[in-house]
Amino acid sequence: MSLMGSLYIGQSGLQTSQNALHTVTHNLSNIDTTGYTRQQVVQADRTYLNVGESYISKSQTGLGVSYAQVRQVRDYFLDRTYRVENGRAAYYEEGYQAAVELDTLFGEMEGVAFQSALSDLWIAAEELQKDPANSTNQGLFVSTCATFLEQAQAVYNGLASYQDILNEKVKDTVDIINDYGNKILELNRKIKAVETGGQEKANDLRDARNQLLDELSAYGYVTVEENWDGSVIVQFEHKDFVTPKYVSELEAQEDFTTGFYDVVWMRDTDMNGDKVPVFDLTREVDSAANTDVGSLRAILLARGNDRGYYVDIPEKPDISDYQDKDGNWLTAASETEYNQAVAAYDEDVIKYNKTVNKSLIQNTMAEFDKLIHGITSSINELLNPVLESTVTGNKYQAGVSVFLRQGTLDEHKTLDLPADVEDEFDGSDVDGDGEAGTDKDYAKWKMGAKESWYTTSNLKINPLLLQEYNQLGARVIDPDAGTVTYTKGFMTADNNENREMADQLVALFADDFDTLNPNVNTSANYMDYYKNLVGEAGSIGYAYNVTSQAQNMTVEVIEDARQQVLGVSDNEELNNMIMYQNAYNASSRYINAVNELLSHLINTLGS
Repeated sequence: MSLMGSLYIGQSGLQTSQNALHTVTHNLSNIDTTGYTRQQVVQADRTYLNVGESYISKSQTGLGVSYAQVRQVRDYFLDRTYRVENGRAAYYEEGYQAAVELDTLFGEMEGVAFQSALSDLWIAAEELQKDPANSTNQGLFVSTCATFLEQAQAVYNGLASYQDILNEKVKDTVDIINDYGNKILELNRKIKAVETGGQEKANDLRDARNQLLDELSAYGYVTVEENWDGSVIVQFEHKDFVTPKYVSELEAQEDFTTGFYDVVWMRDTDMNGDKVPVFDLTREVDSAANTDVGSLRAILLARGNDRGYYVDIPEKPDISDYQDKDGNWLTAASETEYNQAVAAYDEDVIKYNKTVNKSLIQNTMAEFDKLIHGITSSINELLNPVLESTVTGNKYQAGVSVFLRQGTLDEHKTLDLPADVEDEFDGSDVDGDGEAGTDKDYAKWKMGAKESWYTTSNLKINPLLLQEYNQLGARVIDPDAGTVTYTKGFMTADNNENREMADQLVALFADDFDTLNPNVNTSANYMDYYKNLVGEAGSIGYAYNVTSQAQNMTVEVIEDARQQVLGVSDNEELNNMIMYQNAYNASSRYINAVNELLSHLINTLGS
């Protein structure tokens, strides 16, 4: 090789070392940059020049070194593991935040705030028991009922408000996810444009894209596959989300029945033309199936698909409704009817466990509403029972209800009811036509119209009792008379104190009420039921908290392992800097040596 050619060899060493030094300084300047991946210089031999060939090997002369590639140092498996575990940590953190909100609404972990209202109601009933005909005690009970209902509605409406917050969070999260998708698509295009020629790596653009993918993983189960041209295909919840050409966006589709947003794929429809949901929320939450990954799934599960009502919790059939006290079936068809009722109940329990029970907020609302419905209905049924006239056989309400549904116009009158009336139906006006107990009202109730339910938010104190305390515990004297009259509160028709009714009122609080839900076997009274409710929410919150902390530690361990691969080490980079400086100096000395040889050769030839 000529001496002039040797200068080019030296020049290749200078240029390669200088470029390597630039890479080192780039690494050092980004040592604290979030999402930055350490870049590594790959050097390669240039083409060899054949000068001869021997029996053993070719005789070749090297043509120098080339700056082949600046590559990112990443571990695909660590990246994938990090994104899954990051999404799982976000899932449990979101669930824990919902449990914290429950704790706030109920007052304390022991439920002190609302529990005191429940205790005060019991105490007011006991005071009434001491002297039931005393108007002061009657007034205390009515006012305590009003306070109890006010606090119950504050708790329930607080839960409903938090549901609404989560609902808006669903929409905001969907917008964020779509924004991530569009940004990743744009980076795909830029990276492809830079790397298509095969001469350069768009490492900084790749860093930005990897950072977006890491952040996206907090919202759902994300997998990434890179194409030959540098673009990536991103799957969100096992479906293509970002492709090299487009983003398959998510949509927050409002359910006009509930007002809640369902998360669906904007462009995908099923055979019925309905948009395909992104999540199957009926699946069991299972780490093995990765159904506990992503904050969006956690938000949807915590919120539920509707307000929680007492009717959401299946009621187990009571065999005593089908048998007499000796255990004999009431009719020939009673056994079949009971078995059918049990089968229907079992189906309802399966549905409950797949839907309502999965939602922390909706299920708590339903359990709480069941408690309030139970207390208010039992008080109403005691003070204002449905009886049957011994003269006409017609059913009528025999007293005055303490709790009424919102919008009820008829607050005091008795009326004839349909023969198959249910205990919950009081025949009052719910359609606003001014007439109580119409066919329209009854049909509306039978269809399950929410405004006809005795839910926490749909109750009010009977304004008649707020005006006249002595109507509390009154009874119809003659239901068949032309003008219906009532006794004074807790007085019998013969003007004696009705202590039996007062005793029964107190007994309501001590007797077993019901189980918390179909998955609990132990029945409890009102106080213990509420403690169990708060305890259940607290236990779920504790489990979420423990799992969330464990997951955050897992994410930190994986991130530490990732940083050992992709993170910039100042000591390592300084060592590389010294190495490339020495290589640069060696190339410089090589060029100087060749230059001196050329000078001597030129001088010799000139002389």
